[in-house]
Amino acid sequence: MNIKTILTPKVKDKLRDYVPFIAITLVILLFWGISGERFMSVRNWTFIAQQTPVIMLLAFAQLMIITTGSIDISVGSSLALSAFCGASGMIWLGDVGLILGIFTGGLIGLSNGLIISLLKIPSFVTTLAMLIIVRATVIIVSSGAAIYITKGNISGSGSNITSVTAPWLLSMGKFPAIFIIAIVVSILFWVLYERTAFGQQLKALGGKEEVLRLVGINVTWFKIKVFACAGLMVGLAACVNLARAGAATPQAGMMMELDAIAAVALGGTPLTGGYGSVVKTIIGAMTLTILRNGLTIAGVPPSWSQIALGALLIVAIAISLNRSKIDVVK
Repeated sequence: MNIKTILTPKVKDKLRDYVPFIAITLVILLFWGISGERFMSVRNWTFIAQQTPVIMLLAFAQLMIITTGSIDISVGSSLALSAFCGASGMIWLGDVGLILGIFTGGLIGLSNGLIISLLKIPSFVTTLAMLIIVRATVIIVSSGAAIYITKGNISGSGSNITSVTAPWLLSMGKFPAIFIIAIVVSILFWVLYERTAFGQQLKALGGKEEVLRLVGINVTWFKIKVFACAGLMVGLAACVNLARAGAATPQAGMMMELDAIAAVALGGTPLTGGYGSVVKTIIGAMTLTILRNGLTIAGVPPSWSQIALGALLIVAIAISLNRSKIDVVK
C-alpha cells in the first residue's frame, strides 16, 4: 500500500478540513517554545485580540468574493478611503458621520461589481485598477495629512493638525470592546453565510454559475450585490481600524488586501470558489496575527517576517486549492 492509495479524495478532503486548526496549534506551540511567557502573557494576548478584528472583517469581505470565484485586491485602499471619509464625516456631521465610512466602502464595492459584471472585465484586473485609483484618491483628498481621533480638544499643537473629539470611538478600539464587536459581527456574518439563501447562492455561483441561472437568479445583479455587500464589510473594518489606530491616514490598509487573502486561504477556502467557512476564516485571521506577533516578539527582522508570511501563503493556497477545477496552470 503506497501513499497515493491512502490519500484518497475523501481522506484529502478530511485533512484539508483540519489544516486551519492544525496550523494555529503549531504556530502557538512554536512561539510558546521560543518566547515562553512573553508570548503567552495576558498582555500579549490582549494585544492579539485588538489586532485580529480588522484583518478578520477584511477576510469576511474577501470570503464572500472568493467563494464566488472572484477576488478583490482593492480592500486595503478601500479601507484607507473609508476611514478618512468616516473621520471627515464626524467633523462635518458629528458622531453619526462615521457611517459615511461604511457607505464609502459599499460604494467602492458597488463600483467594482458594476465594472466586473457589466463590462465583463476580470475581477483581478478591475480591483487592481481600483486599488491604484482609490489609493491616489485618498492622498488627493487628504493632502497627505491624517485626521486624528482624540479624547479632548488639542491645544497648542499647531493649526496643521486636524482632529475630531470622540472618546467613545477610542474606547471601542480597545479590549474588550473591540473583541465584543468582533464576536457580534462574526455571529451575524456566520448566519448570513451559512444559514441564508444569499450564502447558498454565493457557493452555487462559485461552484457552477449556470445553476443559478437555471433557478431564475439574475447572475449579473447578484455579482453586483456581492461586491457591494463585501464593500460594506470593508467600510465596517475601516471604522474599527479607525477606532483601534486613533487616526485616519493615507497609508492605512497598505498591503492588507494580501492579509485578507492569506487569512481566507489559511482558513482552507479554495481560491477557485464554491466553498468557504466563516469559522475557519476566523482561525486563519488569528493564525496570521499570531504569526506576525510571534515573529516580532522573537526578534525576527520585519523583512524576514514578510518572507515567512509569503511562504505561509504559498503553503496555504497549495493545500486549499481545488485542482480538479483547473485544467491548466499558467
